[in-house]
Amino acid sequence: MNIGPFHTSVQKILTTVPPAFSKTRAVAVAADRYGISGSVEPLVSERDQNFKLTTQAGLGYTLKISNFEEKEDVIDFQNQALLHVAKQDPALPLPRIIPTIDGQLHCRVEQDGKLHIVRMLSWLEGSIIHDASIDSGLARRLGQLLARLDSALQGYDHPGSNAPLLWDMKQAANLAELVVHIEEPGLRQLIDQTLDNFVTEVKPVLETLRVQVIHNDMNPGNILMDNDRPGQIAGLIDFGDMTRSPLVIDLAVAAAYQLYEGSDPLAGALPMIAGYHDKEPLQDNEMSLLTDLIRTRLVTSLLIGTYRSTLFPENREYLLISQRPVRNSLINLSHLRTDEALSRIRSACLAS
Repeated sequence: MNIGPFHTSVQKILTTVPPAFSKTRAVAVAADRYGISGSVEPLVSERDQNFKLTTQAGLGYTLKISNFEEKEDVIDFQNQALLHVAKQDPALPLPRIIPTIDGQLHCRVEQDGKLHIVRMLSWLEGSIIHDASIDSGLARRLGQLLARLDSALQGYDHPGSNAPLLWDMKQAANLAELVVHIEEPGLRQLIDQTLDNFVTEVKPVLETLRVQVIHNDMNPGNILMDNDRPGQIAGLIDFGDMTRSPLVIDLAVAAAYQLYEGSDPLAGALPMIAGYHDKEPLQDNEMSLLTDLIRTRLVTSLLIGTYRSTLFPENREYLLISQRPVRNSLINLSHLRTDEALSRIRSACLAS
């Protein structure tokens, strides 16, 4: 196979070794650069290195150490976005930037001959819902929360807002290079059809829609639930996939994680779509593309996940098992005609 530029960039992104700061080193960085002392515990992170820092008084913080490949303008883009949102909608439950001792939003720390950008964020208490069941009421509230965030992000832009990003759906056509890694013939054909449809039917319209900075990753792992109030959202985290893109993509990404298993997957996403529309009304052409964009997000997840399994063969079985629900959702959603899906989306939004 001829490896194109996008394929090469994907491999670089997914194989770059994350930072390897010890807990002792992380504690020292927090004290020296931020004047905050406490104990640390590592957090799960794919490309960067994150710690939860807890002071003796019980205050929590997140210490984020970026991969040395990360560009400073991208980090500043994320920092400034959080500051912008805090001004526009202070009640939104998002992390807050903690400045360094000298008032900077981030600093640089050397480790093993490489410079890493380090940030400190406030800690949001709550439990990640992961695969827990989300009822229609919670799905609706999640849609409303995402709409509030998108509303708060309106008018914000930054030079780092459109950096190359693996999960940027408007660039989904580049993923065609990865289809060769899909072993199941029928699934490979369905993915090819979805990408072809994206190129010919979706992308030309996508370029005419409302564009702004979006969160781009409201998946269950980034949603915190209140430990003391069942069913209440405590926060939204992880702004690492933010980008400037058509607004409706933010909803499509989130809705892709709400699909029901079985013959009617769209039923699970409709409450979220209606909740979003209630706060940030969708335009007709955005509704028309929503189902195709959800399909494209599923294809994106499948291709990146399967490709990762070729880079890390020791984890292949686990990585492929985790893709099965996504595969099933794509197949089940393919049985729903786009015009029928649009009719149901419109009905759900009208009823909101």
